[in-house]
Amino acid sequence: MKKITKLKLIIGGVTLISLIVVIGMSYFIGSQVFMASTQLVTNEGTTGVGDSFFEKYGINYDEFYSTYNIEKIEIISSFDGHVIPADYIFATESGNSKDNKTVILVHGLGGNRYSNYPVAEMFLEQGYNVLTYDQRSSNENTAQYTTFGFWEKYDLIDYIDYIRAYAPEQFLGVWGTSFGGATAGLALGYSNTVNNIDFLVLDCPVSSMKWMVEEEMRNMDIGIPVSYMTWCGNVVNKLNLGFAYSDAEVSEAVSNINIPVLIINSEVDTVTPYFMGKDIYDSIQGENKKIWTVSDSKHTEMWLDHNQEYRDKVAELLESIK
Repeated sequence: MKKITKLKLIIGGVTLISLIVVIGMSYFIGSQVFMASTQLVTNEGTTGVGDSFFEKYGINYDEFYSTYNIEKIEIISSFDGHVIPADYIFATESGNSKDNKTVILVHGLGGNRYSNYPVAEMFLEQGYNVLTYDQRSSNENTAQYTTFGFWEKYDLIDYIDYIRAYAPEQFLGVWGTSFGGATAGLALGYSNTVNNIDFLVLDCPVSSMKWMVEEEMRNMDIGIPVSYMTWCGNVVNKLNLGFAYSDAEVSEAVSNINIPVLIINSEVDTVTPYFMGKDIYDSIQGENKKIWTVSDSKHTEMWLDHNQEYRDKVAELLESIK
């Protein structure tokens, strides 16, 4: 009997130690996934844009700045108190008034408020004022974590409120690209935000935080099952930030919006594959939605490859809300 009891104690001890080792290893892996997925860019790595960028996108930097009045704005995040830097660009027809139809531009991962200038020019030519701002951990926005739109949505909502304070009765739209598309979708699906917006454009949008994290783990190819690493990362993300990957599903967030929506994507996009934009499109219950899919453009390069058609599609959307 004593031998049996001793054996049980040994087995129990080994089991407990094994459990502690597994938990410790899982937490370590989860912490690595968490750090990798929530610090995808740095302020230093996303500072400014070079002359080559403006040349690539056909913008004369000096001419742009001489044509449009640009006001730098800084507001304080209502979510966690960081500064959200932005450029407010006045359309020539606005008479430098903020009581004018306006669009907010949300850049993608690795970009900043300046990388939206080419698209800004398109909206400015349509008579829209433009507000383009730095997302979390980008350029002059020093907020610590990147969260595939989940926390980023609060910065966008703050600027929606900012613009509505100046232009309560004017048209207001949101354009978001890639990572910024997730921000835009999650923001409009949050609370009653969509009631303050008249149209939405999503260019190669991210639709799922979980899928993006899994893809990052898959590309690392380190021999540990991707599903296990993602599960560990999800647990640590929930412990540290209070939300799970499943909370950042754009398709679910936008399902009930009924404003005009244009989704732009490409069949050969390997960063945010075709299915992401299609899933978002399919999930929207309202009928006022369109999707424009090209067959040959890399991620977010439809603006370069199909520029006139891109402009025409956006112009059609803007015309539909008049």
